[in-house]
Amino acid sequence: MTTSSTSIRTAVAGATGYAGAELTTILRRHPHAEVVAEYSSESFSVDALASSHAEVVFLATPNEVSAEIAPKILGLGMKVVDLSGAFRLRQAGLYPKWYGFAHEHPELLDEAAYGLTEWCNGELKKARLVANPGCYPTSILLALRPVAFLIDREQPVIIDAKSGVSGAGKKADVSYSFAELFGNFKAYGVGSHRHEPEIRQGLHLGEKATLVFVPHLLPTVRGILSTMHVGFTHSVNDEEIAEMYAKAYANAPFVKILEPGRLPELKDVVNTPRCDIGWRLLQGGRRAVIVSVIDNLLKGAASQAVQNFNRMYGFPETEGLQ
Repeated sequence: MTTSSTSIRTAVAGATGYAGAELTTILRRHPHAEVVAEYSSESFSVDALASSHAEVVFLATPNEVSAEIAPKILGLGMKVVDLSGAFRLRQAGLYPKWYGFAHEHPELLDEAAYGLTEWCNGELKKARLVANPGCYPTSILLALRPVAFLIDREQPVIIDAKSGVSGAGKKADVSYSFAELFGNFKAYGVGSHRHEPEIRQGLHLGEKATLVFVPHLLPTVRGILSTMHVGFTHSVNDEEIAEMYAKAYANAPFVKILEPGRLPELKDVVNTPRCDIGWRLLQGGRRAVIVSVIDNLLKGAASQAVQNFNRMYGFPETEGLQ
């Protein structure tokens, strides 16, 4: 167990991006993190990192960059918390289709701990590589996993999710400009969004179950609201669903379950490390609409990475996040 006086030497690559900047801010105020190096994606080098003598490196870098440099960082004896998608999927064969590159280190896909913090059961304490979940999958998996065993695989799981534009990262693209987004609302990446296989993997849906994932771009800076439409194998009532969520998140300080019938709003979680979840049963309890909200830059990225860091080193899960 790490002692209360311990300080862990940390480094951040990609510190100038939206998620990287949030992460760096959290680590600077963390009582047990000493930030010894910060790099933009362009200024980073493994040689420079080696001279920092960091113990754990946070990668807020593009997918291909993380896939290339994480093995080298592990070779230096440093641990890695990767905020990209480079190590989230278990099957290397999925990367060319969904991420556009061939994964050259499939052995690390087997090793990486998938850091959906509330559903990790000790694996973070021994992990040297943590794959931080995607922002959309975080909002969806936290909401659906407690009731996943109830989901009727013969019916489609339909997920209608909306994200603020910061989820796309910093890029010079006219489609993400203020003039294009203000007063506008649109779907994108239908059938091709790279988070789709991660969601399927996280729900253990298999290849045959129908998953319809439709992401949308909100004319806001940050936040994700996911609306999930699911059918159940049998009728349930609000008390049963409430008990399932209460049991799943009894010791989860950053997951808030609303009372039956109340649905969460984006404004409740923006600029917080929390996920709020609500539901409404339909058709006599045979179907449900489940809604979750998170801040995509915090619970969907930076604050969840710090939650995982806290678990890795035995600090209280809320350290640096309250």
